[in-house]
Amino acid sequence: MRPVVGSILHLRRLLVSNVWLLDGGPGDRWLVDCGHWAERATLALELRAAGLGPRDLTGVLLTHRHSDHAGNARWLQSQGVKIHAHRADAEVLDGTRPRGLLERGEGSRLAGFLARFENRWPVRLTVDRALDDGDAIAGLEVHWVPGHTEGSVFYRHATTRALLSGDTLLAAVPPLTIEQRLALPYPTFCVDLAQALASLRAFHRSGFDYAHLLAGHGRPVLGDARARAEALLAAEGLG
Repeated sequence: MRPVVGSILHLRRLLVSNVWLLDGGPGDRWLVDCGHWAERATLALELRAAGLGPRDLTGVLLTHRHSDHAGNARWLQSQGVKIHAHRADAEVLDGTRPRGLLERGEGSRLAGFLARFENRWPVRLTVDRALDDGDAIAGLEVHWVPGHTEGSVFYRHATTRALLSGDTLLAAVPPLTIEQRLALPYPTFCVDLAQALASLRAFHRSGFDYAHLLAGHGRPVLGDARARAEALLAAEGLG
């Protein structure tokens, strides 16, 4: 586990997707996302290395419902950890809202395989608290940015000027995420790409400030993240 900015730490041994710990001390420790179920042992190892167990966590805040980000939510919930997600994703997770399926489209064969995997084995659970746009929790602002999933969100940490962006703004290029650079949402993995891009553009047009990007995939982007994101949007005709 590695400090990133302020009280935010990166569980760096997890490889499928990024998991972040907001460590405000006992009674105020939150995971943002919780990784894929295949890395459950690694997640537990990372927590133990910090002297923590699941019961030391105050809660989990999901950026979205996909299994590489929410795959350990049900297990953590069984350990007494409260799970939080935007209302639209919460309704998909518990089955009260239809699940938008992923299609390969113009993506690679690997992306198509991962999409089929997600469609076949989605995360299912009842969240403990459904979040709405504009809510505040764990020192974070909740910004609804639908399109990647029905209830994708940004969490903005005004104190450190960090933006935890899930997969609506990436710091590595899917589907392998080996190439480290800012990237737009990947079409194959979005239930509505046009909506995801519109959400991303609207957020940046709103003027919300941030300096550091902690994305769902890729290394932290520190210091000039908003300027780099705006340059990307402009280059893609979304400025």
